[in-house]
Amino acid sequence: MAAPLTALDVTRLVEEAAARAGPFPGEVPFLANLERLLRSCRETATLNATGEQVLHKSAVRHLRNLRYLQDFVAAQPDVAAQPLGAPVVVTGLPRTGTTLLHNLLALDPAHRALLLWEALHPVPATVGGPSVADRQAQAQHWLDAFYRLVPGFEAIHRATATGPEECDALLQNTFASQHFEDMFDAAGYSDWLGGATLAAEYEHYALQLRALSLGAAAGPRWVLKSPGHLGHLDALLAALPHATVVVCHRHPREAVASYASLIHTLRRAYSGSVDAAAVGRQALGRAAGAMSRALDARAARPGTAFVDVSYARLVADPVGAVRAVYLALGADLDAGVEAQLRAWVAAHPQHGHGPHRYDLARFGLGPDEVDAAFARYTAAFGALAAG
Repeated sequence: MAAPLTALDVTRLVEEAAARAGPFPGEVPFLANLERLLRSCRETATLNATGEQVLHKSAVRHLRNLRYLQDFVAAQPDVAAQPLGAPVVVTGLPRTGTTLLHNLLALDPAHRALLLWEALHPVPATVGGPSVADRQAQAQHWLDAFYRLVPGFEAIHRATATGPEECDALLQNTFASQHFEDMFDAAGYSDWLGGATLAAEYEHYALQLRALSLGAAAGPRWVLKSPGHLGHLDALLAALPHATVVVCHRHPREAVASYASLIHTLRRAYSGSVDAAAVGRQALGRAAGAMSRALDARAARPGTAFVDVSYARLVADPVGAVRAVYLALGADLDAGVEAQLRAWVAAHPQHGHGPHRYDLARFGLGPDEVDAAFARYTAAFGALAAG
Protein backbone atom coordinates (compact mmCIF):
# COMPACT_ATOMS: atom_id res chain seq x y z
CA MET A 1 0.00 0.00 0.00
CA ALA A 2 1.32 3.44 -0.92
CA ALA A 3 1.96 6.04 1.71
CA PRO A 4 -0.68 8.75 2.29
CA LEU A 5 -0.65 11.58 -0.22
CA THR A 6 0.74 13.99 2.37
CA ALA A 7 3.85 11.79 2.55
CA LEU A 8 4.33 11.58 -1.22
CA ASP A 9 7.09 14.12 -1.67
CA VAL A 10 9.40 14.23 -4.64
CA THR A 11 12.48 13.26 -2.66
CA ARG A 12 10.94 9.97 -1.59
CA LEU A 13 9.64 9.24 -5.08
CA VAL A 14 13.01 9.94 -6.69
CA GLU A 15 14.73 7.72 -4.12
CA GLU A 16 12.31 4.89 -4.84
CA ALA A 17 12.82 5.19 -8.61
CA ALA A 18 16.59 5.37 -8.19
CA ALA A 19 16.59 2.24 -6.05
CA ARG A 20 15.18 0.33 -9.01
CA ALA A 21 16.69 2.16 -12.00
CA GLY A 22 19.89 3.65 -10.58
CA PRO A 23 20.71 7.10 -9.19
CA PHE A 24 20.09 10.12 -11.39
CA PRO A 25 23.39 11.62 -12.62
CA GLY A 26 22.66 15.18 -11.57
CA GLU A 27 19.43 17.14 -11.67
CA VAL A 28 16.28 15.08 -12.15
CA PRO A 29 14.50 16.18 -15.35
CA PHE A 30 11.02 17.72 -15.13
CA LEU A 31 10.93 17.52 -11.34
CA ALA A 32 9.14 20.88 -11.09
CA ASN A 33 6.24 19.42 -13.10
CA LEU A 34 5.93 16.51 -10.70
CA GLU A 35 6.08 18.84 -7.70
CA ARG A 36 3.31 20.94 -9.24
CA LEU A 37 1.15 17.86 -9.82
CA LEU A 38 1.58 16.57 -6.27
CA ARG A 39 0.94 19.98 -4.72
CA SER A 40 -2.17 20.46 -6.80
CA CYS A 41 -3.51 17.01 -5.90
CA ARG A 42 -3.03 17.78 -2.21
CA GLU A 43 -4.99 20.99 -2.60
CA THR A 44 -8.02 19.91 -4.64
CA ALA A 45 -8.04 16.25 -5.70
CA THR A 46 -9.65 14.63 -2.57
CA LEU A 47 -8.01 11.33 -3.51
CA ASN A 48 -9.09 8.08 -1.93
CA ALA A 49 -6.61 5.33 -1.00
CA THR A 50 -6.71 3.94 -4.54
CA GLY A 51 -6.02 7.36 -6.02
CA GLU A 52 -3.06 7.89 -3.71
CA GLN A 53 -1.63 4.51 -4.64
CA VAL A 54 -2.10 5.09 -8.36
CA LEU A 55 -0.49 8.52 -8.16
CA HIS A 56 2.43 7.02 -6.25
CA LYS A 57 2.99 4.13 -8.65
CA SER A 58 2.57 6.32 -11.72
CA ALA A 59 5.09 8.88 -10.48
CA VAL A 60 7.69 6.23 -9.77
CA ARG A 61 7.14 4.53 -13.13
CA HIS A 62 7.59 7.78 -15.03
CA LEU A 63 10.70 8.66 -13.03
CA ARG A 64 12.12 5.23 -13.84
CA ASN A 65 11.41 5.78 -17.53
CA LEU A 66 13.29 9.08 -17.38
CA ARG A 67 16.24 7.30 -15.77
CA TYR A 68 16.20 4.39 -18.22
CA LEU A 69 16.26 6.79 -21.15
CA GLN A 70 19.27 8.59 -19.69
CA ASP A 71 21.18 5.33 -19.62
CA PHE A 72 20.07 4.42 -23.13
CA VAL A 73 21.14 7.78 -24.58
CA ALA A 74 24.48 7.54 -22.77
CA ALA A 75 25.07 4.12 -24.35
CA GLN A 76 23.72 5.20 -27.77
CA PRO A 77 24.75 8.86 -28.14
CA ASP A 78 23.78 8.92 -31.82
CA VAL A 79 20.11 8.55 -30.85
CA ALA A 80 19.70 12.34 -30.73
CA ALA A 81 20.45 12.48 -34.46
CA GLN A 82 18.03 9.72 -35.38
CA PRO A 83 15.72 11.05 -38.13
CA LEU A 84 11.98 10.93 -37.54
CA GLY A 85 10.98 11.62 -41.12
CA ALA A 86 7.52 13.05 -41.75
CA PRO A 87 5.18 11.57 -39.12
CA VAL A 88 1.41 11.75 -39.23
CA VAL A 89 -0.06 13.00 -35.96
CA VAL A 90 -3.78 12.51 -35.29
CA THR A 91 -5.39 14.93 -32.84
CA GLY A 92 -8.63 16.77 -32.17
CA LEU A 93 -10.88 17.40 -29.22
CA PRO A 94 -11.19 14.36 -26.95
CA ARG A 95 -13.89 11.94 -28.12
CA THR A 96 -13.81 12.91 -31.79
CA GLY A 97 -12.78 9.59 -33.34
CA THR A 98 -9.01 9.96 -32.99
CA THR A 99 -8.62 6.43 -31.62
CA LEU A 100 -10.60 4.87 -34.45
CA LEU A 101 -8.66 6.74 -37.11
CA HIS A 102 -5.34 5.93 -35.46
CA ASN A 103 -6.15 2.24 -35.23
CA LEU A 104 -7.03 2.17 -38.93
CA LEU A 105 -3.93 4.06 -40.06
CA ALA A 106 -1.76 1.78 -37.93
CA LEU A 107 -2.85 -1.27 -39.97
CA ASP A 108 -0.73 -0.18 -42.92
CA PRO A 109 2.67 -1.95 -42.73
CA ALA A 110 4.21 1.24 -44.11
CA HIS A 111 3.20 2.94 -40.85
CA ARG A 112 4.70 2.66 -37.38
CA ALA A 113 2.46 3.20 -34.35
CA LEU A 114 3.49 3.44 -30.72
CA LEU A 115 2.21 0.25 -29.07
CA LEU A 116 0.89 0.08 -25.52
CA TRP A 117 3.68 -2.19 -24.27
CA GLU A 118 6.24 0.25 -25.71
CA ALA A 119 4.45 3.26 -24.28
CA LEU A 120 4.72 1.87 -20.76
CA HIS A 121 8.48 1.38 -21.13
CA PRO A 122 9.65 3.46 -24.12
CA VAL A 123 13.27 2.33 -24.31
CA PRO A 124 14.27 -0.41 -26.76
CA ALA A 125 14.84 -3.82 -25.21
CA THR A 126 18.51 -4.54 -24.60
CA VAL A 127 20.51 -7.62 -23.74
CA GLY A 128 20.09 -8.39 -20.06
CA GLY A 129 16.85 -6.44 -19.73
CA PRO A 130 13.21 -7.53 -19.98
CA SER A 131 12.43 -9.18 -23.30
CA VAL A 132 9.72 -7.97 -25.65
CA ALA A 133 7.54 -10.90 -24.56
CA ASP A 134 8.05 -9.97 -20.91
CA ARG A 135 7.14 -6.34 -21.58
CA GLN A 136 4.03 -7.38 -23.46
CA ALA A 137 2.97 -9.63 -20.58
CA GLN A 138 3.58 -6.80 -18.11
CA ALA A 139 1.51 -4.45 -20.27
CA GLN A 140 -1.35 -6.95 -20.38
CA HIS A 141 -1.26 -7.25 -16.60
CA TRP A 142 -1.29 -3.45 -16.28
CA LEU A 143 -4.20 -3.12 -18.70
CA ASP A 144 -6.27 -5.84 -17.04
CA ALA A 145 -5.75 -4.20 -13.64
CA PHE A 146 -6.73 -0.80 -15.04
CA TYR A 147 -10.01 -2.04 -16.50
CA ARG A 148 -10.85 -3.77 -13.21
CA LEU A 149 -10.07 -0.59 -11.31
CA VAL A 150 -12.16 1.70 -13.55
CA PRO A 151 -15.43 -0.10 -14.37
CA GLY A 152 -17.02 1.06 -17.60
CA PHE A 153 -13.87 2.56 -19.08
CA GLU A 154 -13.39 -0.24 -21.60
CA ALA A 155 -16.60 0.90 -23.30
CA ILE A 156 -15.16 4.43 -23.53
CA HIS A 157 -11.63 3.64 -24.67
CA ARG A 158 -10.67 0.12 -25.66
CA ALA A 159 -6.97 -0.71 -25.85
CA THR A 160 -4.85 -3.85 -26.18
CA ALA A 161 -1.36 -4.55 -24.86
CA THR A 162 0.06 -5.08 -28.35
CA GLY A 163 -2.09 -2.51 -30.15
CA PRO A 164 -1.65 1.22 -30.88
CA GLU A 165 -1.62 3.61 -27.93
CA GLU A 166 -1.73 7.37 -27.50
CA CYS A 167 1.70 8.95 -27.69
CA ASP A 168 0.60 11.16 -24.79
CA ALA A 169 2.09 8.32 -22.75
CA LEU A 170 5.51 9.74 -23.70
CA LEU A 171 4.57 13.17 -22.36
CA GLN A 172 3.50 11.54 -19.10
CA ASN A 173 7.18 10.79 -18.54
CA THR A 174 7.72 14.56 -18.30
CA PHE A 175 4.71 14.98 -15.98
CA ALA A 176 3.08 17.30 -18.53
CA SER A 177 -0.03 15.51 -19.72
CA GLN A 178 -3.77 15.86 -20.03
CA HIS A 179 -3.90 12.33 -18.63
CA PHE A 180 -3.14 13.59 -15.13
CA GLU A 181 -5.77 16.32 -15.13
CA ASP A 182 -8.35 13.82 -16.38
CA MET A 183 -7.55 11.36 -13.59
CA PHE A 184 -7.20 13.85 -10.75
CA ASP A 185 -9.04 17.09 -9.94
CA ALA A 186 -5.73 18.95 -9.82
CA ALA A 187 -6.93 22.49 -10.48
CA GLY A 188 -3.62 24.31 -10.16
CA TYR A 189 -1.87 21.76 -12.36
CA SER A 190 -4.59 22.13 -15.01
CA ASP A 191 -4.28 25.91 -14.98
CA TRP A 192 -0.53 25.58 -15.56
CA LEU A 193 -0.80 22.95 -18.28
CA GLY A 194 -3.31 24.94 -20.30
CA GLY A 195 -0.91 27.85 -20.67
CA ALA A 196 2.46 26.08 -20.64
CA THR A 197 4.70 26.20 -23.72
CA LEU A 198 6.05 22.65 -23.13
CA ALA A 199 9.03 23.15 -25.44
CA ALA A 200 11.40 20.98 -23.37
CA GLU A 201 8.69 18.40 -22.76
CA TYR A 202 8.04 17.94 -26.48
CA GLU A 203 11.75 17.73 -27.21
CA HIS A 204 11.93 14.87 -24.72
CA TYR A 205 8.84 13.34 -26.36
CA ALA A 206 10.69 13.40 -29.70
CA LEU A 207 13.82 11.95 -28.09
CA GLN A 208 11.79 8.94 -26.94
CA LEU A 209 10.49 8.46 -30.48
CA ARG A 210 14.07 8.64 -31.73
CA ALA A 211 15.13 5.99 -29.23
CA LEU A 212 12.35 3.70 -30.42
CA SER A 213 13.32 4.42 -34.04
CA LEU A 214 17.01 3.69 -33.62
CA GLY A 215 18.36 1.58 -36.43
CA ALA A 216 15.34 2.19 -38.66
CA ALA A 217 16.33 5.33 -40.59
CA ALA A 218 14.50 4.12 -43.67
CA GLY A 219 11.76 2.37 -41.77
CA PRO A 220 8.01 2.91 -41.61
CA ARG A 221 6.44 6.30 -41.11
CA TRP A 222 5.35 7.14 -37.59
CA VAL A 223 1.58 7.46 -37.13
CA LEU A 224 0.94 9.03 -33.74
CA LYS A 225 -2.15 10.13 -31.86
CA SER A 226 -3.25 12.17 -28.87
CA PRO A 227 -6.04 14.70 -28.30
CA GLY A 228 -3.63 16.35 -25.84
CA HIS A 229 -1.59 17.72 -28.76
CA LEU A 230 -4.46 19.97 -29.85
CA GLY A 231 -3.66 22.71 -27.34
CA HIS A 232 0.11 22.45 -27.89
CA LEU A 233 0.52 22.41 -31.66
CA ASP A 234 3.35 24.96 -31.53
CA ALA A 235 5.47 22.71 -29.31
CA LEU A 236 4.52 19.59 -31.26
CA LEU A 237 5.50 21.09 -34.62
CA ALA A 238 8.72 22.55 -33.21
CA ALA A 239 9.70 19.03 -32.12
CA LEU A 240 8.35 17.34 -35.29
CA PRO A 241 8.75 20.06 -37.94
CA HIS A 242 7.93 17.76 -40.88
CA ALA A 243 4.75 16.33 -39.39
CA THR A 244 1.33 16.33 -41.00
CA VAL A 245 -1.37 16.98 -38.40
CA VAL A 246 -4.69 15.22 -38.94
CA VAL A 247 -7.47 16.93 -36.98
CA CYS A 248 -10.72 15.11 -36.20
CA HIS A 249 -13.90 17.22 -35.96
CA ARG A 250 -17.14 16.51 -34.09
CA HIS A 251 -19.87 18.80 -32.86
CA PRO A 252 -18.64 20.29 -29.57
CA ARG A 253 -21.92 19.48 -27.81
CA GLU A 254 -21.29 15.77 -28.37
CA ALA A 255 -17.53 15.88 -27.82
CA VAL A 256 -17.72 17.84 -24.55
CA ALA A 257 -20.46 15.62 -23.12
CA SER A 258 -18.49 12.48 -23.96
CA TYR A 259 -15.26 13.98 -22.60
CA ALA A 260 -16.99 14.90 -19.33
CA SER A 261 -18.24 11.33 -19.05
CA LEU A 262 -14.70 10.00 -19.55
CA ILE A 263 -13.31 12.26 -16.81
CA HIS A 264 -16.16 11.39 -14.45
CA THR A 265 -15.66 7.65 -14.99
CA LEU A 266 -11.93 7.89 -14.28
CA ARG A 267 -12.19 10.06 -11.20
CA ARG A 268 -14.79 7.95 -9.46
CA ALA A 269 -12.09 5.29 -9.10
CA TYR A 270 -9.56 7.70 -7.62
CA SER A 271 -11.48 10.26 -5.59
CA GLY A 272 -13.81 10.12 -2.62
CA SER A 273 -15.88 12.99 -4.03
CA VAL A 274 -16.64 13.71 -7.68
CA ASP A 275 -18.98 16.58 -8.59
CA ALA A 276 -20.49 15.99 -12.03
CA ALA A 277 -21.18 19.68 -12.60
CA ALA A 278 -17.59 20.57 -11.73
CA VAL A 279 -16.39 17.92 -14.17
CA GLY A 280 -18.63 19.42 -16.86
CA ARG A 281 -17.18 22.91 -16.34
CA GLN A 282 -13.65 21.54 -16.49
CA ALA A 283 -14.30 19.51 -19.63
CA LEU A 284 -15.83 22.51 -21.38
CA GLY A 285 -13.10 24.90 -20.27
CA ARG A 286 -10.25 22.61 -21.25
CA ALA A 287 -11.75 21.64 -24.59
CA ALA A 288 -12.60 25.22 -25.55
CA GLY A 289 -9.20 26.48 -24.39
CA ALA A 290 -7.33 23.82 -26.35
CA MET A 291 -9.36 24.54 -29.47
CA SER A 292 -8.73 28.26 -29.17
CA ARG A 293 -4.99 27.67 -28.95
CA ALA A 294 -5.18 25.28 -31.90
CA LEU A 295 -6.96 27.86 -34.05
CA ASP A 296 -4.27 30.41 -33.17
CA ALA A 297 -1.51 27.93 -34.05
CA ARG A 298 -3.10 27.06 -37.37
CA ALA A 299 -3.54 30.71 -38.29
CA ALA A 300 0.12 31.37 -37.49
CA ARG A 301 1.34 28.43 -39.62
CA PRO A 302 -0.30 28.74 -43.04
CA GLY A 303 2.35 26.51 -44.63
CA THR A 304 1.91 23.61 -42.22
CA ALA A 305 0.18 20.50 -43.51
CA PHE A 306 -3.17 19.98 -41.81
CA VAL A 307 -5.77 17.38 -42.82
CA ASP A 308 -9.31 17.66 -41.45
CA VAL A 309 -11.58 14.66 -40.85
CA SER A 310 -15.29 14.62 -39.99
CA TYR A 311 -16.25 12.32 -37.11
CA ALA A 312 -19.65 11.66 -38.68
CA ARG A 313 -18.05 10.57 -41.96
CA LEU A 314 -15.40 8.53 -40.16
CA VAL A 315 -18.03 6.56 -38.23
CA ALA A 316 -20.33 6.15 -41.23
CA ASP A 317 -17.61 5.15 -43.71
CA PRO A 318 -14.29 4.43 -41.97
CA VAL A 319 -12.54 3.12 -45.06
CA GLY A 320 -13.68 6.06 -47.17
CA ALA A 321 -12.46 8.49 -44.52
CA VAL A 322 -9.06 6.81 -44.43
CA ARG A 323 -8.88 6.88 -48.22
CA ALA A 324 -9.47 10.65 -48.10
CA VAL A 325 -6.64 11.04 -45.59
CA TYR A 326 -4.29 9.11 -47.88
CA LEU A 327 -5.31 11.33 -50.77
CA ALA A 328 -4.54 14.43 -48.72
CA LEU A 329 -1.15 12.92 -47.88
CA GLY A 330 -0.45 12.40 -51.57
CA ALA A 331 -0.63 8.61 -51.27
CA ASP A 332 -2.84 5.82 -52.56
CA LEU A 333 -4.66 3.34 -50.34
CA ASP A 334 -3.28 -0.05 -51.36
CA ALA A 335 -5.90 -2.69 -52.12
CA GLY A 336 -4.34 -5.08 -49.63
CA VAL A 337 -4.37 -2.46 -46.89
CA GLU A 338 -7.97 -1.59 -47.72
CA ALA A 339 -8.91 -5.24 -47.24
CA GLN A 340 -7.25 -5.18 -43.82
CA LEU A 341 -9.20 -2.03 -42.93
CA ARG A 342 -12.50 -3.61 -43.90
CA ALA A 343 -11.71 -6.75 -41.91
CA TRP A 344 -10.74 -4.70 -38.85
CA VAL A 345 -13.92 -2.59 -39.03
CA ALA A 346 -16.05 -5.75 -39.29
CA ALA A 347 -14.31 -7.26 -36.27
CA HIS A 348 -14.57 -4.09 -34.16
CA PRO A 349 -18.14 -2.78 -34.31
CA GLN A 350 -18.94 0.47 -32.56
CA HIS A 351 -20.02 -0.14 -28.94
CA GLY A 352 -18.56 -3.63 -29.13
CA HIS A 353 -17.67 -3.40 -25.43
CA GLY A 354 -20.94 -1.83 -24.39
CA PRO A 355 -22.55 1.53 -25.13
CA HIS A 356 -21.09 4.77 -23.81
CA ARG A 357 -24.03 6.99 -22.82
CA TYR A 358 -23.66 10.67 -21.99
CA ASP A 359 -25.44 14.01 -22.22
CA LEU A 360 -24.64 17.61 -21.37
CA ALA A 361 -27.37 18.01 -18.76
CA ARG A 362 -25.85 15.30 -16.55
CA PHE A 363 -22.79 17.53 -16.21
CA GLY A 364 -24.63 20.79 -15.62
CA LEU A 365 -24.09 22.12 -19.13
CA GLY A 366 -26.50 23.51 -21.71
CA PRO A 367 -26.23 23.52 -25.51
CA ASP A 368 -26.14 27.32 -25.72
CA GLU A 369 -23.24 27.46 -23.26
CA VAL A 370 -21.20 25.03 -25.35
CA ASP A 371 -22.09 26.78 -28.58
CA ALA A 372 -20.94 30.12 -27.18
CA ALA A 373 -17.61 28.66 -26.03
CA PHE A 374 -16.97 27.25 -29.51
CA ALA A 375 -18.40 30.04 -31.65
CA ARG A 376 -15.05 30.78 -33.29
CA TYR A 377 -14.46 27.11 -34.00
CA THR A 378 -17.87 26.45 -35.52
CA ALA A 379 -17.53 29.56 -37.67
CA ALA A 380 -14.42 28.00 -39.20
CA PHE A 381 -15.20 24.26 -39.10
CA GLY A 382 -18.93 24.00 -38.42
CA ALA A 383 -19.68 21.97 -41.53
CA LEU A 384 -17.02 19.38 -40.69
CA ALA A 385 -18.07 19.25 -37.05
CA ALA A 386 -21.69 18.68 -37.99
CA GLY A 387 -20.76 15.96 -40.46
